[in-house]
Amino acid sequence: MSTETTSVPRWSADPEAVNSPPEQPSVLAVVVTHDGRRWLRDSLVALANQSYEHIDILVVDDASTRPREEPRLKRIVKRHLRRRRWGYLRTPRPLGYGAAINWALSRVRTDADYLLFVHDDAALSLSSVAKMVERLRHEDRTAIVGPKIVSWDDPSVLEEVGMAIDRFGYPYKGLEQGEIDLGQHDRATEVFYVTSTVMLVRHEVFKRMRGFDAHLGAYSEDLDLCWRARLLGYTVRLEPGAVARHVIAMATAQRSTRFGPPRYFIRRNRLHTITKNASGLRLLTLIPFFVLLTFGEMLGFLILREPREVGNLGRALMWNLVRFPQTLGERRRVQSSRQVGDTDLSRLMVRLPSRLRVYALDQAERLEETWGRRADIVSRKTTQARVATARVKGRQVAVVVALFLLVVLGFRGFFWAPVATFGEILPFPEGATSMWRQWASPWQDAGLGSPGPAPTSFLVLGVVQFLSFGAVGFAQKLLILLLGVTAFLGATRLVSELVDRFARFATGIVYTLGAIGYAGLRDGALGALVFGAAAPFVLLSILRLVGWIRPALWSAGREVATLGLFAALSAAFVPGSLFLYLAAALLLAALRTFVGRSGTELKAVGGSVIGLALGWALLLPWSLGWLGEGGALSVLGAGAPFADFASHFNGHGMMSVVLGQTPEGPVLFGLALPILGIVAVATGAGQRRRMAIALWALIVGMGFLVTATASGILPPVVATPTEMGVLISLAFSGLAGIAVAAFRLDLPRRGFGIVQGLTVAGLAAALFLVAAGLAPTFVRGDWAPGRADSESPETSEIDQITALLKADAATEGEFRALWIGRDWAGGFATSGRPTASAFLTGPPGPELNDLFAGNPGEGTRRLNEIIDSIEAGETDRGGNLLGSFNIRFVIVDLDSRTRPWETQRDLALVRREDDFFVFQNDAALARAAVYEELPHYVAAIEEEDPALASGEPPAERAALIRESSWKYRAAPLSGPGVVFLADSNDENWTATSDGDVLDRTNSGWGNAFEVLSGEDAALELEFPRSLIDYGWLVALPLLWLFMIGAAFPSRRGEKRRAPA
Repeated sequence: MSTETTSVPRWSADPEAVNSPPEQPSVLAVVVTHDGRRWLRDSLVALANQSYEHIDILVVDDASTRPREEPRLKRIVKRHLRRRRWGYLRTPRPLGYGAAINWALSRVRTDADYLLFVHDDAALSLSSVAKMVERLRHEDRTAIVGPKIVSWDDPSVLEEVGMAIDRFGYPYKGLEQGEIDLGQHDRATEVFYVTSTVMLVRHEVFKRMRGFDAHLGAYSEDLDLCWRARLLGYTVRLEPGAVARHVIAMATAQRSTRFGPPRYFIRRNRLHTITKNASGLRLLTLIPFFVLLTFGEMLGFLILREPREVGNLGRALMWNLVRFPQTLGERRRVQSSRQVGDTDLSRLMVRLPSRLRVYALDQAERLEETWGRRADIVSRKTTQARVATARVKGRQVAVVVALFLLVVLGFRGFFWAPVATFGEILPFPEGATSMWRQWASPWQDAGLGSPGPAPTSFLVLGVVQFLSFGAVGFAQKLLILLLGVTAFLGATRLVSELVDRFARFATGIVYTLGAIGYAGLRDGALGALVFGAAAPFVLLSILRLVGWIRPALWSAGREVATLGLFAALSAAFVPGSLFLYLAAALLLAALRTFVGRSGTELKAVGGSVIGLALGWALLLPWSLGWLGEGGALSVLGAGAPFADFASHFNGHGMMSVVLGQTPEGPVLFGLALPILGIVAVATGAGQRRRMAIALWALIVGMGFLVTATASGILPPVVATPTEMGVLISLAFSGLAGIAVAAFRLDLPRRGFGIVQGLTVAGLAAALFLVAAGLAPTFVRGDWAPGRADSESPETSEIDQITALLKADAATEGEFRALWIGRDWAGGFATSGRPTASAFLTGPPGPELNDLFAGNPGEGTRRLNEIIDSIEAGETDRGGNLLGSFNIRFVIVDLDSRTRPWETQRDLALVRREDDFFVFQNDAALARAAVYEELPHYVAAIEEEDPALASGEPPAERAALIRESSWKYRAAPLSGPGVVFLADSNDENWTATSDGDVLDRTNSGWGNAFEVLSGEDAALELEFPRSLIDYGWLVALPLLWLFMIGAAFPSRRGEKRRAPA
C-alpha cells in the first residue's frame, strides 16, 4: 500500500476565510480517521460550520484502506473544508488514535493555544467549540474540556457526560442504559476524564505531558492523558453546552481495526495506566488485586468455555510483565512532576456500592439474555430427544437392556462389593478435598515422606472425590464408571466419520469390554484404565492432524488442545504413554507419506509434538522429576526394578499382539479381533479401507515395541503389557467397527461372490468367539480387582487389619504401618506403585495418595537395612529400631519369612491369622516430639549399632500437634532439648522457637533440632512453601481449565468460527 505523507500541511488560500480577532485563542482541530469515510463528511462539515472562527483543521488519515471505486480521501477533505485553513497527513501504517496525533503534531508547526481532538465518527453542534474555548479561557487550572456526547442516530439519548473510574481503572459513565437527555446533566462539572471522542486540550499542557502514550495503541489513551494532567495539578471538566453526536464505530464493530481483540487491549492498557499513574502505596495493593481479578475473569471465561478470552487476558498480563522496566521509566517521569495526591483524586472515583450496583444490573441483563438462549436450547433439545426416542425400536431397547444386565452380572464383584484394595485401585482418603490438599501440600506423606511436587494425578482424582462428597466407597465406584463411560464415548468418536451408528456402538462395546477393561480391572491397573479412557481422544486427534481423517469443520488448534489435554490425563498415571503416542504419530505420518498423500504429513507431526509437549506441561512441576532418582520413569529402567518390569513382558511379542492376546483379555475374545481386522481390510472400501490399513500398521508397530521390550533390546517405557497394549486394543476396536460398517455399507454394493461368503463367515466366527470369550467372565463375575491373582489377600483381610490400625490411631495418634510381603500390594508393579517386599502406609492402610511415592533416599536405605537385619536374624531388637521411623505395627504375610519377626523381643504379636501376622511395636516414637536428648533408637541407627537401641523408650517432653502434613506446633516449653521429626531428612524443614530459627543436629535419618535453654517459648516445625509453589497452585488449575475450554469450545464459539 502506498502512503501519502507531507511534512507541512497544505493550507487553503480561500479569500473568503475570515480572520478572528487576535485576542481570541487559536484552535487547531485534529481529526483522526481510519476507514471512516461514511461518517467523516458529517464530522468535517460540523467543524467547518463552527461559530468559533479562529480554528484550523488538520485531518490525519491513519493508513486507511483505499477502495478504488471511492474518491481519494484528500479530495473529500478539500471539498468540505474549503472555507477553513486545512491540512492533510497520512501515516505510513496504522498507529492508533493517540499515536497518530503525536505523529502528526511532530510534523507540523503550530502556535495554536488549544488543540481539539476529534474522532472521525463524531459531529459537533455549531457552537460547541466556542463554548469549550470559553470554559478554558475562564478557568486557568482546567487543562481539558469535553462535550456532552449523544447518540449519532438519536441525539436525545445520552452516551457520555464525563467519565469516572474505580480504583482499578474501570470506567463508569453514571448513566442508565438508553437514558434520555432532559437537561438533568446540564451543569459544568469536574470529572475524572473525558473520552477522546472530542476533547479540547491546552497546547502547553499537552506538550508538557509529551502527548498521548503511543504504546497504548487504542483504548484508555484518553484516561491516561487526563490522569497525567490531573497529577500536574490541572482539572478536567465537562461543558454541557457543547454537544457531539457519536457513532461509537469501533466498539460496535462498524469498522475494522488492527487493535483487536478489544478485551486484550482494554485490560492491557488499563493495567499499564494505573501502573504509571497511581501512587506507590496504592500500587502495592492495586497490582496484586488487579491480577487476582483478572484470574477470576479467566476462570469465569473458562467456565463459559471461551478459551480465547482467557488467552487475551493472559496476553494482557504478559505484555505488562515484559514491558515492566520501560513502564517503570515512564512512571518515574510522571511521578516526578506529581502535584496532587491520590486522596485528592479519590473524590472523583466511583465508590464500591455504585460499582456493585452497575455490575449487578449488567449481570442481570446478561443472565436474562442467557436465560432466553438456554430456554431456546432446552426446547430444541427436548424436541430432538423426542425424535430420537421415537426412532428407538424394540430390538434396540432389548439389546441395551441385555448388555446392562450382563454388565451388572459381570461387575458384581466390584460395584456391589466393599472398597477394593488391590494394585493401583486403592481407597480414596477420607474427606471431600483430601486429594486436592495433598496435591497442594509442599510435603508428601507417602512412605517416609518426601518434598513435593505432588503427582498431578492427585489433582485429577480430587475431582472425582469432590463429586462423590468424600464418600470413599462411592468415589472408587464412580471413578471406574466414569473411566468406562469415557472409554466407550472416545472409542465411538474414533471412527464416527467413517461408520454408521450401529458400527460406532460396536466399536465402543468391543473397546470397553475388551482386554484393557478386563485386564486393567482384574490387575488393579488404574493407570492402564485411565490411559485406556484417554487414548481414543488422543489417537483421533493424531489421525486428524496427520490427515487420515479430516471432518468438514475441523480445527488444528482444537485438535492440538484435545491431544494435549488427554495426553496429560493419561500421562498423569502412565508417564510413558507420551512416548507411545509419539511413536504412533511418527508411524502414522510415515505411512501416510509412503502411500503418497499430500506430502505434509511429516510437517503435521509437529502439531502432534506440540500437543504432547502441552500434555507434559500440564503435569508440571511434577513431570520435571520423571527421570530423576526415584522418578516415575527412572524406576522402570534403573536398578533392580528393571528386572521386575521387563519380566512382565515374558511371553509377549509380535505373535501375541497380532493374535489379540496382548494385552491379556479373554483368549477367545482376543482371537476374534484379528478376524474382524481382516474383514475390515478385505470388505471395506475407500476411506474405510485406508483407515483399516492405518490401524493395522499401528498394531504391527506396537508389536515391534512389545517384542523389543520383551527381548531386552529396549527398556520398558511403560510397566506392563496391559499399558503397552492400550493403543493395540484401541486399534483392534476401530477395526471391529470398520468391519461392521463394511458389512452394512460396502458389502451390499459388491456383486455376489466369494468376498460376501467369507465376510459373513468371518463375522459369524468373530461373533461366536466374542460371545464364547465374554460369557464365562460375566457368569463368574471376573470383572473385579484381584481376580487375576488367586494368591492375593482378600479385601476383607485388609479391611480387618486397617480397622485395627484405625482404632489404635484414635487413641495413640498418627503412626506408620510396615507391610511385609509382595502379596499385600497385589497386581503388577507399575511406575505408580513399584511394589517391593516392604512398604509403609498410615493407619488407614494403602490409599490413592500413596501412588508415586517419592524417593526419600537415606531414610529408605536405613529402613531396608534394618528389615534385612531382622529377616537375617542379626538382631532381636527390631522393634526399637523400627520405632525411630514411627512404625507402630508390622503386618507380615505368611508367604514371607515370619520366624525372624516372631523372635523380636520388642514386637508383640497381637493378631494371628491363617494368612498373616500383625505385630505391635510399643517403642514407636511420635511423628514429631521434643525429647531431653536425641532418642537412643535414632542414635543406634546413626552409629549402626543395634545394641544402642536397647533400654526403655525415651520419654517425651512434649508432642508436637500436627496441623498439616507440612506444619507442626507445640505449646510453649523451656529448653534445653531436641526436636525430632520422624520424616525423611530434608534441609528445608525448619524449627523455630518464638520466631528464632533452631540449629539442626546430626541424627543420621530424620530431622533433629536443638532447643536451647531459656524461658517458655512456642515451638513450630514447618516445611515452607516458596512463591514458585504458590504460583503453580494458581497457574496449573487455570492451565487445565484453559485446555478444557480450548478442546471443548462453546457451540456459540464454533458457530462464530464456522464459514457462512
